Amino acid sequence: MNKKLILAILVWLAAIGISYSQGKYVPNLTIPVNILGTSVQNPWAGGLNAPIFSEIDLNGDNRMDLFIFDKDGDRITTYINNGTPNAVDYHYAPEYRSKFPAGMHDWVLLKDFNCDGKMDLFTYSYSAGMTVYRNDYTPQAGLKFNLVHSLVYSQYGPINSNLYVSAINLPALVDVDFDGDLDVLTFPVSGNFIEYHKNMAQENFGKCDTLVYQLDSQMCWGNFGLSGFSNSAILGVVCRMANPGDPGYKEELEKGAMHSGSCMLAFDDEGDMDVDLLNGDVLGNNILYLRNGGTNQSANITSQDTIFPAYDTPVDLITFPAPYYFDVNNDGKKDLVVAPCISGGSAENFNNVLYYKNTTNNNTNVFNYQKNRFLSDEMIETGTAANPVFHDVDSDGLIDIIVGNYGYFNPGGNFESGLSFYKNTGTNVLPAYQLMTIDFGSFMQLPNTGLFPAFGDIDNDGDADLFMGESDGSLMWYENTAGPGNFPAYTLKQAQVLNSTGSVIDVGQFSTPQLVDINRDGKLDLVIGEKTGNLNFYENTGTSSVPEFTFFSNTFGGINVTKVAVAIYGYSQPFFYDSLGVWKLYVGTLSGYIYNYDNIDNNLGGTFNLLDSVAFDIFEPSRSTINGANIDGDPEIEFIVGTNAGGITLYDFDSSVGLPSASSSVPSFAVFPNPADDELYIKFDSGMSSRKVRIFDSLGQLVLEKDIMNNVEVFNISSFADGIYFCQVIEDDKPDVRKFVVRH
Repeated sequence: MNKKLILAILVWLAAIGISYSQGKYVPNLTIPVNILGTSVQNPWAGGLNAPIFSEIDLNGDNRMDLFIFDKDGDRITTYINNGTPNAVDYHYAPEYRSKFPAGMHDWVLLKDFNCDGKMDLFTYSYSAGMTVYRNDYTPQAGLKFNLVHSLVYSQYGPINSNLYVSAINLPALVDVDFDGDLDVLTFPVSGNFIEYHKNMAQENFGKCDTLVYQLDSQMCWGNFGLSGFSNSAILGVVCRMANPGDPGYKEELEKGAMHSGSCMLAFDDEGDMDVDLLNGDVLGNNILYLRNGGTNQSANITSQDTIFPAYDTPVDLITFPAPYYFDVNNDGKKDLVVAPCISGGSAENFNNVLYYKNTTNNNTNVFNYQKNRFLSDEMIETGTAANPVFHDVDSDGLIDIIVGNYGYFNPGGNFESGLSFYKNTGTNVLPAYQLMTIDFGSFMQLPNTGLFPAFGDIDNDGDADLFMGESDGSLMWYENTAGPGNFPAYTLKQAQVLNSTGSVIDVGQFSTPQLVDINRDGKLDLVIGEKTGNLNFYENTGTSSVPEFTFFSNTFGGINVTKVAVAIYGYSQPFFYDSLGVWKLYVGTLSGYIYNYDNIDNNLGGTFNLLDSVAFDIFEPSRSTINGANIDGDPEIEFIVGTNAGGITLYDFDSSVGLPSASSSVPSFAVFPNPADDELYIKFDSGMSSRKVRIFDSLGQLVLEKDIMNNVEVFNISSFADGIYFCQVIEDDKPDVRKFVVRH
């Protein structure tokens, strides 16, 4: 899309009564990605490392959607469930993320505590307890959460104290005694048995919308404890709080049974009106099944399955798996999903979300293994810490994507780092990407981790060479010997890049380089981010064909993106962009925000001007990395942002955001799917009303017009040519516009 076309669009926008606003960068979910021969559904969702799954109705259509809180980076992702019967049909919907409270950490679970049919929010409090937000969704305001308990309390005998939960463990929020209110099963500080905190709302007040807890007299719920050596149970013991002389438990304690690290699920597996348990543990790769042979008033775990489900493919997930129970495929039966319950570098990060289909019903629950990449197989996923850059790899004039990473976790406990190559198979107006390999250049054979690619013709021979940062703070230099216009062939030039004095360039840890002619002298210089949050600048004082990197500054631009109140590191990653002859700088950070600087030209020895520490409202925790290029021919560049969860999000400038500016009282609606094929749906947030729908192509020509009354309307667009379209809705003489793409 060229500038004349953009101008034409702005003219017709004005002609149809819509004034132009400045717009903003928003997630672009329309650019297709093909992986293993399939156009995947949610390519730009950003990856999954340690996801915690909860159901919630996000959009008020009485269908359970999906909320995911990733313990690795405290990252929220939201998915709309289109409800296709017997099919997994979740669509990434990042617009709902901002509806949830900011600053949540460690874990989040959604449960309805006040019996209004809406999922409320429980999250970990730094006071070693739970904070609770009530879901106050209305059709007018949409999804909204209000704080109701900054800390949940329970009666421990004569003492009223915080109901203890751990940041490491996941409690079970469930109606244990089947009286209609929400109880809590949790691990105490020792972590080797379960406390039952009974909600006394029904007993005391005859209602279920209150959280009034007391520790049940059965202080070791279920008469079992957890082993200190594996994810297994010791059955038939009396809680040590009640009988510290119990020989079986005492023996385990003396061997070191006390431990912390269990994520459990409580549900009525057998339909007998009591809750059974599934438990994942830091001490094993398995899921432990504990059958409740007692009652809902007096639990008694009578048998266990340490390789659950033993009747099918047992869970084997490195390390510390956690179980989740919800209807994945819209068949009315709740399925089992298992994912890591630990963040950091000790868990499976690629084949890490196991899906077991429930083949019977919710009273007998037989789970059959389906796959080990639920949702993540529908997105760009590179293990841990995606480092994407735009680059025309094959010199065909289309901008491809290369993604470095920290690595894929392997069973030996190590990481294998490499580069993934996504080829642009579309056009310079409608890009499309296809995964060609996850080991571009065959770098996975190296022991290095944290590979961060930077491309540039450093030797002036007409092809782009490759520098790679790594986690030890040094850089590798690979010369491209293929020649101009050819697919690259890399030969190692320097295993560790040297400066002009012959010393190894080493910035400490996690070097993130960019090759850029920052001083505009015709030679590529080297700017490097690092773990401590500052930027390093090495000026190329050699020639355009024989570079020499002379140290200039390790406090380049006066930049340090470390937020001391949050962490002692910043993980800076620079992206300089030449905007019509003026340098702009965007810096990825540990916080997940993007910093934006100017005042760079003619000021390389000075302090750059910080324009925004939350640029474009991009927030992709943790350890965001950023790169940009113009991939669709319009006047603005697109940004790709990598996340520590191993995925990528794509941000595009959308001038239609904020339209119209004349009035805030405009129809609120969504168009989907986007991109669309033969059918386009328009769904309104408000009730039925008389509305006019008009669809324009990218040239401003009216291609469809219809008056509608329904809250949801479907349009046949099978005859539309591939391209960009604008959907205008007029209600009470007030217009609003949405952009969408048609791709058959």
